[in-house]
Amino acid sequence: MTPPSDHSAGRWPLCVMVGPAPQAQGGVASVIALLLQAGLLEDEEVVFVASHGPGPRWRKLCIALRAWTRYLLWLMQGRAAVLHVHVSSHASFWRKASFMVLARLFRRRIVFQLHGGGFRTFYESRSRPVRWIIRRTLMQADELLCLSASAVAWLRAEVPSTRPHWWPNPVSAALIKQIPQAQTERPPHLLFLGALLPAKGVLELLRAFSELRCADGRARLLIAGTGPQERQLREQVTDLGLDEAVDFLGWVTGEQKLACMRRARLLVLPSHLEQQPMVLLEAMALGTALVATRVGGVPDIVRDGVDGILVEPGDSAQLAAALKDLWSDAELRQSLAQSARARVQDVHLAARVADQSRRLYRELAGGQSRQPK
Repeated sequence: MTPPSDHSAGRWPLCVMVGPAPQAQGGVASVIALLLQAGLLEDEEVVFVASHGPGPRWRKLCIALRAWTRYLLWLMQGRAAVLHVHVSSHASFWRKASFMVLARLFRRRIVFQLHGGGFRTFYESRSRPVRWIIRRTLMQADELLCLSASAVAWLRAEVPSTRPHWWPNPVSAALIKQIPQAQTERPPHLLFLGALLPAKGVLELLRAFSELRCADGRARLLIAGTGPQERQLREQVTDLGLDEAVDFLGWVTGEQKLACMRRARLLVLPSHLEQQPMVLLEAMALGTALVATRVGGVPDIVRDGVDGILVEPGDSAQLAAALKDLWSDAELRQSLAQSARARVQDVHLAARVADQSRRLYRELAGGQSRQPK
């Protein structure tokens, strides 16, 4: 395919996007997979390079080194005017920082997209010299994309020389096209999808579900996920006398995950930290009513009482009350679900996000950076 006339063929590809392999677990991999499915790579302006993937540690190291080398070769050939890195915390940050060093050495433009709700904790727990390095790294970005208004405000205060702005996560149009199952026809299933970690708030969920189960003996809790807290959670289930009411499904993906969402009466996300959770966006697109915590970027995508119900993190009593209010009110669930579907369609369709990304890359390649240096 012939490149557009405003970019020389010698600069191709225009943008190199770096992040975890699309088949990896987690929200960042899901975002990348959706952008690729939406055709972000079709016109050859953009190429994707996986810097991380599933497998043993030696394989992960090989993936990272191969990606870094491939990017360096493009730079040495005078290509790749823009680098787009998808970043979370810890090793992810340092891997992407190494690509940013190359980009700056070759005077390329950088898009830094921040994922994950734990970045502030990661930053604040480092020593003063390391925090300085992190700030300097952020200052190298021409565009700093955040998934929550709270992250935007924090970065503006912590790194004043940057100008971060909010950016939507994508959702597949195929989910919007599906006809949601009627609220009155859904089985009494409460669904949690995510890693089994303390920050996900599943212990509070179990206590809240115990109250819901007292109100409706048919209620079942489906826990779809794996993680280091699983053993503790299973013990808590037994202690609460919920063995017959709670199912641990393991990590579910693809059609199995979507089937769980379509059938669930409610999806619940009781996290203590989040940015812009893909699981919420997918549930909203599928017409599943939801209860979530008022953390990170959740209030930016879910308007309390309009698209879903929000509660304070760590408050199992408030969570139980919200679950019980929605559980028996099919009309309210339907109203919230319809509003949430419309919101996703207006802002988060993957093709729209992919088009926004292309425009951003072309703008940067043309020298029109909006970021003060």
